[in-house]
Amino acid sequence: MNNKNEPSQFDAYVKAEADEPVFTLLARDPMSPALIEAWAYLRSGQIGAAEIAFKQAIDAASAFDPQMPGEAQIRSAFEVAEESRKWLRNKLVR
Repeated sequence: MNNKNEPSQFDAYVKAEADEPVFTLLARDPMSPALIEAWAYLRSGQIGAAEIAFKQAIDAASAFDPQMPGEAQIRSAFEVAEESRKWLRNKLVR
């Protein structure tokens, strides 16, 4: 299990470097199961299965009203993505 009380060996907070950006999906987000599966399929080279999982995430997203692009949580997600790109570039350059 991977939760606050029982972190798994892959727990991001335990493994993250001090300056490493982290993005968390919670199980309450209707898109999270499919997005997590898509990540796992991509990491294991199963591109077709990842496409199906992304489609499931898109279907889940269509079931609720979207947040506006300017909302703080959405802006924060884009900021984490950009900071992650910068962090990774800096790690690869060293």
